[in-house]
Amino acid sequence: MAVYDENILKNPFYLALEKQRPDLCSQVAELHGIVLVPCCGSLTLSSYSDSHFDSYVLQPVEDGYKTADGKEVRIQDRQVLLGSGFPAPVSIPILFEETFYNDREQSYSILCVSRPMEMDPSLSEVSTLSSYSLRSLEDVREFLGRHAQKMDKHIQSFCQAFREQERKGLRHHIDSVNGLYTKCLQCLLRDSHLKLLAKQELQMTLLKQAVEMYVHHGIHELIFNFVGTLEASQDAAFNKTTRSLQELQQKELGVKPEFSINLSRAKRELSQLNQQTSPLLKLLCLRRVALTATQTPRRTVSIEAVSADDLLSVVLYLLVKTEIPNWMANLSYIRNFCFSHSSKDELSYCLSTFEAAVEYINLGKLQNSVRHKHTAVVAQHSVPSVGISCVYVHDVFWMFPGVFQAMKVS
Repeated sequence: MAVYDENILKNPFYLALEKQRPDLCSQVAELHGIVLVPCCGSLTLSSYSDSHFDSYVLQPVEDGYKTADGKEVRIQDRQVLLGSGFPAPVSIPILFEETFYNDREQSYSILCVSRPMEMDPSLSEVSTLSSYSLRSLEDVREFLGRHAQKMDKHIQSFCQAFREQERKGLRHHIDSVNGLYTKCLQCLLRDSHLKLLAKQELQMTLLKQAVEMYVHHGIHELIFNFVGTLEASQDAAFNKTTRSLQELQQKELGVKPEFSINLSRAKRELSQLNQQTSPLLKLLCLRRVALTATQTPRRTVSIEAVSADDLLSVVLYLLVKTEIPNWMANLSYIRNFCFSHSSKDELSYCLSTFEAAVEYINLGKLQNSVRHKHTAVVAQHSVPSVGISCVYVHDVFWMFPGVFQAMKVS
């Protein structure tokens, strides 16, 4: 079974350390010390001051380690424990360790850690989950390796039983799929090696993701077709509504000019939605869409850093302009059959945004908002009109007071 890995020699942080501070690289080798390297997915800076690296080079002392700038660090249970000198006594998970040698054959250790030391500790859980998601079925197969075969018999038995119980209700099938997921996870955890790895929170998170994606891929046609049948009439009604909105322009929907350049790429990303064969893969697709649509030329931000106003404008535009014939089926499938992600993470925030936007269109609020804006422009030429996005964000918050509890409106 594979664990998290990356090529340290291509890590931007490590490359910058070697280039800017060769003195530290020599020092750590002479002392047989440790270099802490944040993994690629957690890096947020494109450049570093020379002094920035001092906190990442450790030399052994009697009761642990000291950084090059005198801060205290301990290493215990695959965690880097930050002590005196750091803003807060937090722990950072170690992903893997490698041994490097310099030209004189002096060795030092590289510990790849889950995030930079200066990252806000309150964001570490969300960051870990978002940075180490399995992104594709290929990732899943590589992660599980030969262990994937152990689940095949359970999946085959489920498919045979499903055809006999296909007429049962949604609740029955949710419980049935959840039972299959639990059975397959327990089956893998009987392996002593996997059981040991699963004691690490990150590895257990990845294992749950892998099992869920693999199981759903094996039963996707049965379950997604079942959900599609249940939601067919709702999808037909929604498609009729979106067809009537095809003439809407970005400006009418309140899409900011800085996001306009991204929308063609976001639409292409969204067109892949129905090719995803598990709820989690579909949800990751929606997250990629939102990230693609809301990045700016200067920076790529997290979804939660984008204002609700801006995000909803973009999502509404994509819902209207991208031909996805089964939005209701997709959202129901994700909501009811996704088992391994937190209800408080960025993925849930993303799902809530798409659900609220779909409901907003379903209830005719978008049409009313457009009509309201046009009327205001005609009646009040001299008065700046309130952007449509302001109107619909107010309505969405009013309709769904609990949906956006996790939102961070900028």
